[in-house]
This record gives sequence, C-alpha cells and structure tokens, in this order.
Amino acid sequence: MTIKHTEVYMVRHGQTASNIAGLFHGATDVPLNDMGIRQAELVAERVSSIEDINSLHSSPLQRAMRTAMAISRRIGLEPRIHAGLAEMDFGEAEGMVLDAMTEKWPELARRFEDLSDHDVRFPEGESRSEFHTRVRETLDHIVATHSGERILVVAHGGVIASLVAQIVGGDPNDWRRYRIDNCSVTHIELATDGPVTHLMNDIVHLERIDLPNAGEGTPS
Repeated sequence: MTIKHTEVYMVRHGQTASNIAGLFHGATDVPLNDMGIRQAELVAERVSSIEDINSLHSSPLQRAMRTAMAISRRIGLEPRIHAGLAEMDFGEAEGMVLDAMTEKWPELARRFEDLSDHDVRFPEGESRSEFHTRVRETLDHIVATHSGERILVVAHGGVIASLVAQIVGGDPNDWRRYRIDNCSVTHIELATDGPVTHLMNDIVHLERIDLPNAGEGTPS
C-alpha cells in the first residue's frame, strides 16, 4: 500500500511599506505596496505550475489575503482564512523600528536576545511561546484536515520561520536563522520517516524584477 505524504507549500506575502522601513508591524493590517502587488502576481504564476494543490489557506491580514487572492485567481481555489496564521502581535511595539524598541525597552531587548526565554513579550503583545504554539496548532489542524494532500499556506515571515523551525526540529525563537523573503516559496513534505525540505525561501520567480533589500530586519 502506498502512503501519500502531506505536502505543505508556504508563501510569504508580498512587500509592504513597513518592510521597506523596517517597522515591526505584526498584528497591524498594512497593505501591499506596488512592488508587493507585482510580487504577488509573480508568485501566483509560479505556484500555478504546481500540480494537484488541494487547498489554499491564508492569514486574515490584508497583505497575506491580497497575495492569496492573486494565487486564487490562478489556481481556482478560494482561500480558507485562519486567524492562527496571523503574524505575531508586538503590542505597544507595533510600528516601531528595532533601534527605537531597544531604546524604549532595553531590558526586554536583552531578553529577546536570549533564545531560551520563551515568555518574553512586548507590553500588550504576544509572548514567544504563545505565538509558536498558536501557529503550530493552526498548521496541525490544517494538515489533519487535509492529510495526504498538497496544501498551500500564505502567511508571514515570522509565521513561516516559526513553522519551519518547529517542523525540522530547530529553534523557533531564532527567526534570523530562517530567512523568509517576500513572496518566497518554501516546500516541506511531511513524510512518515521525518520531514523533507524540498524548497526553502525560493525566490527564483522574482528575478525578473529589481528588489530593494527589504524585510530582513523584521519577521512581519
């Protein structure tokens, strides 16, 4: 008997003005900029060549939804919205750059440098452990519902980095180790003898346009 493995394709949303400015906009519902809209069309063209995608899933935030809708038009599947795929809520740090956050909350900044600190959070925001648990439980639910299928998830840099780390056994707190560019494609096969990473942060489909060096400092 042949066992069908579940295959998860993960796409980060297109570029936003916040990515260019290096702003921590997680829960803030910022739109795609013109470059992000172009990127969304290119990644939609790319994934349209993948055969037998069974379902499309998206964060509810508009930067992800706009990207998912570009894909939807290409593959003919309506995106299913999951609140658990939203980016991390940075609380009072929303809209700030890293240097300003460090200056305002130096002790919290030091705690965030400690990858073993799972409970650190910005005021009124989400803790690391809460975030990682939320996104993993959401993906687990999607996978359980679509076991043995090929699924496509449109989300955020922090979400995809966390999921990849948790799936392959890495440290989800070390998000800098798992670079996820705008409109990149990551493909992981959930095989019975362990996960197989086929693509990681692949952006070959974006080579035809000039991309500013954006989004490296923030996971959103």
